[in-house]
Amino acid sequence: MGGMEVIIGGLTALFVLAIVIGMTVRAVRAERGQRLRAAFGPLMGSLEIHQELHTGQKGLQDSVIESIQASEVRPSRTDGDPERD
Repeated sequence: MGGMEVIIGGLTALFVLAIVIGMTVRAVRAERGQRLRAAFGPLMGSLEIHQELHTGQKGLQDSVIESIQASEVRPSRTDGDPERD
């Protein structure tokens, strides 16, 4: 095994270690009940962006935002119904 493979392997291990430490710190600092979301949120966000770029389709977050904006512009059938409050 050459020296370049050792360097690349070491840098890869260092990168993975930095990600694990960052996720651990985010989990510890988050409020109780939000730890998994805080720890894995950035990773899931980056995977969603990767999927958007790879497939050319909108991600879940963009779809939800678009849906909310559409519902604010177009009132639902129950918006004028006083009995629904």
